[in-house]
Amino acid sequence: MRCSTKLLAPLLGVLAVGAILMSGCAPASAGDPAADKPTVKEPVAAPSVAPSPSATSESDATTSFLAWLTASRVPEVDEACAPLAPDLVDRMLAEMRSDGFPEVSTCEEMITVSAELYRAFDQSAEVDIDVQSETASDAVLFVTYLASGDCGTVVMQRPASEWIITEQTEECA
Repeated sequence: MRCSTKLLAPLLGVLAVGAILMSGCAPASAGDPAADKPTVKEPVAAPSVAPSPSATSESDATTSFLAWLTASRVPEVDEACAPLAPDLVDRMLAEMRSDGFPEVSTCEEMITVSAELYRAFDQSAEVDIDVQSETASDAVLFVTYLASGDCGTVVMQRPASEWIITEQTEECA
């Protein structure tokens, strides 16, 4: 399959939802299971307010996003599709169709094709996540893929017990 940078950039940016998105770090060996697991590099800038004593290094929304990112790379389609809002999936599928993937019509197909592209192009899942805001029911994360600098704002809501990545999620311009 022939893929141009123009074709991959929008697809990968959206899936990173970060987008979704990146160029590889130093490649890990093919047999290394850690190679497919996303990692978080803590932001370099010091926080503007001191964290509360109960704060952890990874927020609840961050943990949820990383679980989605891992599932999207394996791929584990049920786990990768479950936290995506239907309107976000529709937008991502429309972008894939406009980028030359007319045969991709479901979230499951989208995740599978994307995971294959990540592997084929040895794309790193190492990210920097800056929690811009988080409450018990809403979160905004700024996600940057370290190797490429691709980034996006991930908007999440938790209407019940699980976080949902909403259609307000956007790639950096």
